[in-house]
Formats: sequence, C-alpha cells, structure tokens
Amino acid sequence: MRVDLEPAFILHRRPYRDTSLLIDAFTRGYGRIGLVARGARSPRARSRGLLEPMQPLRLSWRGRGELHTLAGTEAGGRFTWQGDGLYAGFYACELVLRVLARDDPHADLFDRFAVLLEALSGTADPGPALRLFERDLLADLGYALPLTAESATGEAVFPAGSYLFNPRAGLRANQGDKQPDDVAVGGAELLALDRGEVDDPAVAPALRRLLAAALTPHLGGRPLQSSRTLQSLRRFQSEES
Repeated sequence: MRVDLEPAFILHRRPYRDTSLLIDAFTRGYGRIGLVARGARSPRARSRGLLEPMQPLRLSWRGRGELHTLAGTEAGGRFTWQGDGLYAGFYACELVLRVLARDDPHADLFDRFAVLLEALSGTADPGPALRLFERDLLADLGYALPLTAESATGEAVFPAGSYLFNPRAGLRANQGDKQPDDVAVGGAELLALDRGEVDDPAVAPALRRLLAAALTPHLGGRPLQSSRTLQSLRRFQSEES
C-alpha cells in the first residue's frame, strides 16, 4: 500500500538506530499511524528540519502492518509558539497519542486538532482552546459529556443548579452526597461548555477539573507527563510573580 501527501501532524518521535526516527503521526484519513523515517537524522536528509511535532505536514508512506516506511514529507504551513501554548500543544499531542487506537480514522477530530494547534500558536492562554478540544475528543470517542441534562433522570441542567459528575455514573444534582470520584460543577459552567463559551476565567477551574475527571478512565491508569510539566510551570510562574 502507498499513500501520498496525506495531511498529518507528528505527535511524537524518537531516535531509531543510527540515523533514523520512529514516528507516531496523526493523519486525517488513516488516524494514528506508526512510521519509520529512514535516514531522517542524517545531515543530508531532505526531511531534516521538517519532521517536527505539532507542525502541519503532508506525509507519504508505503508498506503494511503496524509500522510503515516514510516515503516523502512536505510542509503544510508553519506554527510559531509562545508562552504556555507550546506546553499545551505537547499536552494535546500526548492526549491524542494515549487515547486513540492506531489505524482508526477520526477525520473530524483531526480537523479540530488542527484548529487547536493553530489557536495555541497564537495565544498565551491555552485553557479555553484545550477545554473545547477535550470536550470534542470525548464526544468523538463516544463518551460525550452530559452538559444539558442529568444522566439518570433526564432533568434539564439549570444555570443556578449545583451538580456532581462521576466518570462512571454521569451527571446528577448535588444533594450533599458527594463521593470520592465525584467532581462538583455548577449548571452555568456546564451550559457554558455546551455553548463553547469558555473564555470567562470564572468557569476555568471547574471545567478543568470536570474534563480531567472525564478523561482519566481513558488514560490507562497513567497520568499525562505533559500535564504535570504544564502544572509545574504554572506553579513556578506563580511563585515568581
């Protein structure tokens, strides 16, 4: 099988043998795939400088099985990072790498991922863009968050209401029966996430906790390393200010 000039982003890469790279890429039409880029670290490699994570690319490859051979690379644009956007981009890449199975196409999610990376490259506050992508990622996986109605009763969420979310049981009204795995969230915050209106700093902490709880079951019991790095950076910046 040969694929030519498929839109793609590199999620992760690591050295392989003397001059090659092993690459995890997210492609629009083929989902997450594994590639070996032979000779990519050689000083004379044509792809040298192109095979960077989080940059829009068009990749060509050949072969079958779990690991394909990279046959060509073209730049599809260029993102420039600033502030926390760089770390947030690595977080998004690790998230996609961890939750998506190989060779499972997610074209709509790929398009959202491209929008996310473009947004992160132009902002010093990655939170709002990340929350929307996390919401859409869960929906694309078939685990959409209950944002407008309680899970068991179907009762509508009210802006003034207080609710508890549990990743296994869903959303319910807060009646003072909070359990260890429950996350408290207000109705106004749930409805804001449903509308995509997440720029208000007042809703940020609750939405961050909500989405972290919803994503945790999909991470195989291991926290995201990039998330820890971003949190440590924010603590350091807070202490320095």
